[in-house]
Amino acid sequence: MAWQPGLPGSQVSNDGDLMRMIQDLQRQGRENAAANIFTTMGITPKPGGIDVAGFVDSLRIDGTVGVSMDATGVFVVMDATGTTPVARFGPLDNSNPGQYGVEVLVGSTWVQIGAQTTTWATVSGKPTTFPPSAHTHVGADITSGTVPQSDGSQYGWTNNVAGTTQYAVWVGNDGGFHFGRNVSSIRYKENVRSHFTDPANVLALTPVLYDKIAGGPNEYGLIAEQVAEHCPELISWFEGNIDSVRYDLLSVQLLNVVKQQDAQIQALTAAVQTLIPGFTLPAASPAAANVAASMAPTPQPAPLAYTIQAQ
Repeated sequence: MAWQPGLPGSQVSNDGDLMRMIQDLQRQGRENAAANIFTTMGITPKPGGIDVAGFVDSLRIDGTVGVSMDATGVFVVMDATGTTPVARFGPLDNSNPGQYGVEVLVGSTWVQIGAQTTTWATVSGKPTTFPPSAHTHVGADITSGTVPQSDGSQYGWTNNVAGTTQYAVWVGNDGGFHFGRNVSSIRYKENVRSHFTDPANVLALTPVLYDKIAGGPNEYGLIAEQVAEHCPELISWFEGNIDSVRYDLLSVQLLNVVKQQDAQIQALTAAVQTLIPGFTLPAASPAAANVAASMAPTPQPAPLAYTIQAQ
């Protein structure tokens, strides 16, 4: 009688029946392996946990819950303790109820990913001060029409200015309206030559009072166009037009007048002494010793050599 698996009283009659029984057991083993009894029970392995019929608890190595899924299909990501939700995938119960997507817990507020609005006030961890990095701006970058007042621009001349030197500056009309020192040292000059102008030209200038257009009344000075007629060396030009007077050079022009008048005084003194024996000029005030400029270095370097060519 042949062996029948599971039938009471079955017997193995010969070696052939035994081999068939072994083969049958092997077949059943293969069928059970393919069926995966855990799968048929709704149990599937997950990294760090298991998924049982749609209910998942993915555990961390320390045993805390990392991700869970409830019966509604919402995936919930837990915090480090495994007890507090910090992100949800599915129906948005907190940030936008009735909608689907992803929401995360930011601080104490749930925010829908893709629909959040970030304002400066809501940015956390921002610094309180922002040191500027090195950079430059051209004049065209200033669109407000005004330039902030520079530090110290309202200092009185008697104010103790910081630093070891002080100097007058020029402003160029290049792209950056750069500043430059107003210098006079021979190291900045070449082709130096004498330049005597007619003292009558300086004496032809007329000091005036005037009212500035869209400005204050009773300004005192010279008219640049008149100065250009007699002493063009004193004129500043701006974008091809006569613009202002170099008042700082007016004293240089006056030296010609002073020298001429001094020569006239010397000649008149000699003539008077011839006509009036014993005549002497009034004594001059005592001459003071020269004093170094207030910011001259100590010790002072020797002056550079220079040559002035004849006119």
